[in-house]
Amino acid sequence: MSRLGVNKDYLKKRNRGLVLQLIATERCSSRIELSRQTGLTKTGISAIVNELLEKGYLTETEKAKEEEENTKAQGRSPVNLEIAPGSPKYAGVVMGRGFAEAVLCDMRLKLYKYERIEREWSSSEELMEAVCVLLDHMLEGRDDVIGIGVSTPGPVDVKLGKIINPGYFHGIKNVSVTEPLREKYGIPIFLDHDVQSVALMEQLYGSGKDYQDMLVICVDEGFGSGIIMGGRRYESNSGYPPEIGHLSIDHHGNRCGICGNLGCLETYVGTEVIERKVEAALGKKKDYQSICRMDSNPKVRKIMEEMLMDLSSAVISLENIMNFEIILLGLGAIYWPERYLTILEDLINDRKFSNKKVRTLVRKTSFLDKAMVLGAVCNAINRTFEGELIV
Repeated sequence: MSRLGVNKDYLKKRNRGLVLQLIATERCSSRIELSRQTGLTKTGISAIVNELLEKGYLTETEKAKEEEENTKAQGRSPVNLEIAPGSPKYAGVVMGRGFAEAVLCDMRLKLYKYERIEREWSSSEELMEAVCVLLDHMLEGRDDVIGIGVSTPGPVDVKLGKIINPGYFHGIKNVSVTEPLREKYGIPIFLDHDVQSVALMEQLYGSGKDYQDMLVICVDEGFGSGIIMGGRRYESNSGYPPEIGHLSIDHHGNRCGICGNLGCLETYVGTEVIERKVEAALGKKKDYQSICRMDSNPKVRKIMEEMLMDLSSAVISLENIMNFEIILLGLGAIYWPERYLTILEDLINDRKFSNKKVRTLVRKTSFLDKAMVLGAVCNAINRTFEGELIV
């Protein structure tokens, strides 16, 4: 049984992390707003803010101070607190199918460095070597990086910091990630599923900021998913994240080459599956991005509308259990025409059973082609917001 007690030191760090989160994600910008949002007293907020100003996490600009005096006189809330330019930085790296990307950011998600390597990985050693090359470049000449976030396709064991056996990942499996990186860089390392990381990023900075219950789906050869429930990232006791791609939508259906079950969602709607169907229909090969631009072709339109129907079957089952407020789509889905989003949203809302009075929204992820790597760095940034990485 886990320990449920909370000591004073933890609460102190958690409150400081919460203040930083509210300012970094632009939910609050003054002491008055912070007091209202957190429920802490004005005296308590002032003490926290003063400490964070002293430690260099926050700054208060001269212009803001002038505005504060003016707005006080007019009875309005001043805008005066920002994340300091010299505040701690964070590196993030995503291990992808055929690529790896890295970023250096601050807790506002402001981008300082970005680099990408494209390669079909031949071994786990080659992949980890590329990750280290990217991180070396991100960390070069810096002593202010306090955390590194990493993400990878699932399944992944978050507790052990280990890649298990992702599908379509060049045979790479059972790879320890956090321990060797921690030994090499001497910086805390935080690993999570790639799409669960995107869900965290969207909840903090993106289209999920105003929602407590959210599903994120990334469309690829496999279908990854991330879940936010009650404003917090879903975490199972096992350390394994959710895998929507292996929900069965037909128990008499296709045999999944990854898990061995019948009728897995990704065997109907994965990007490679769609590419094969289009090639069979048109007699020529097209990549997924091109297919998404061919909505005027009747054969392509039929294939894509069938894909949306299959996808909706899985999402509706989840919706009836979880009651999501919004569903965000990323990776291949960022190339979808808006019509596809409307069709999927209508299918979900017409067929769902629970909470029919509230419409479930379907949108694209906010950061489009950089959503994955920004999600990775959020695995580290969020540890500051939770009070763990405040020095």
